[in-house]
Amino acid sequence: MSPITITLLGTNGWFPTKTGNTLSIFIQTPEVAIILDAGDGIHKVADICPEVQTPACLFLSHFHVDHISGLHTLARLRFAKGLSIYGPPGTSDLLTSFIGYPFTVPITELSYHVTITDLPEGKTVCEIPVTAAPLVHTQMVYGYRFELGKIITFCTDTGPCENYLKLAQNADLLISECSYLPGQETPAWPHMNPEMAIDAAIKAGAKRLALVHFAADLYTSISMRRDIRNVVDMGDDLIIGEDDMVIRL
Repeated sequence: MSPITITLLGTNGWFPTKTGNTLSIFIQTPEVAIILDAGDGIHKVADICPEVQTPACLFLSHFHVDHISGLHTLARLRFAKGLSIYGPPGTSDLLTSFIGYPFTVPITELSYHVTITDLPEGKTVCEIPVTAAPLVHTQMVYGYRFELGKIITFCTDTGPCENYLKLAQNADLLISECSYLPGQETPAWPHMNPEMAIDAAIKAGAKRLALVHFAADLYTSISMRRDIRNVVDMGDDLIIGEDDMVIRL
């Protein structure tokens, strides 16, 4: 089975601080490169791969600025076979204006070809098979399930919901947001706390759980993230995300 390397480029939610950049994740396989969300951590792709040689795709969960702010650094990145951008309904219309003047270098002036596609709900075969489903938040948010020989699920900016469990079913790796502190919840602004994420991972039968998207105003130090293990634990199957951490499947 082909090796899969997952690099956590940015693990903060809301804004960057000394604890990390805002959310972006880089998945490398011999066949395809996948980027999950485009927070300001996305610029680190250039440090890992000065030029990405495989087909590359970027999947956006939604359009809150901390998840797309890094798009202004696309001009720093190089994709030898182009970049395909996917997201919820409205992605194409929004990004056609957002990735352009007066905000940043327009798509047409990048050094590589870019396509933007709105994904429907359900399973689609893009560069790889992916299932998209809406989660629970204040606006449309997609969670994703990728079939890469191993199953990787990505769910951010959501509270507990049925689609979260469906996407995470028997996943080899569930990458989940963990914005809230242990015991904290605000139903009017749905997010996960550690107990919610672990409970959902266990219910779904996910083999490993990686927590990311820690709210920058709540988790003000890396030690606060690490202290999650004092409240809940899954042994080595629980990964407390930190910027530049590498996970291998």
